[in-house]
Amino acid sequence: MHRQRRGVTWLRRVIDLALVAVVATTLFGIALGRVVPLSGAATFVVAGGSMEPAIPLGAAVIVNPVAPGDLAVGDVVSLRSGPQRAVFTHRIIRIAERDGQRWLETKGDANDAPDPSITPASSVLGREALTIPLAGFLVALLSIPSGILFVIALGIVLLMSSWMLDRDPADQDDHAAETGWADDRSAPDPAT
Repeated sequence: MHRQRRGVTWLRRVIDLALVAVVATTLFGIALGRVVPLSGAATFVVAGGSMEPAIPLGAAVIVNPVAPGDLAVGDVVSLRSGPQRAVFTHRIIRIAERDGQRWLETKGDANDAPDPSITPASSVLGREALTIPLAGFLVALLSIPSGILFVIALGIVLLMSSWMLDRDPADQDDHAAETGWADDRSAPDPAT
């Protein structure tokens, strides 16, 4: 019985650690997705491998606003470009003046060729300040209702499991001795 109780205690500790990890990870994801933008920075999820190995697929990139005149070749920036105004994160490989405005030529580190068009420096959303591998998956998960429901359900399952393991068999034996019943299921229905 003692060995079995030790196994239950060990399992309870593992579940408690998993619950703490879920809560901490969720708070971290909320901070990246909701709190960081309050500071003036922005968080973007990298959905492609064009910047690997420097910025892997699924990373979260935190960018700080930057004035067009402060941009330099070698900076990694997030910008809007193309007809759909898609956001992507690439490295500046050339800066050119055109019609009195700064224009940028960018390229993904893993791409063989530069991006097909140059982009005005005013389209830059920010310069990379921090890259956190895999954190983009968490931000993406917490940005959709089904992801939030999944995290809540996981937390509830861990809490319930912990609660079930917390029930001491000795307490159940004391209850049986006090009531005269072996367990609650063998007690007669009070309605009959």
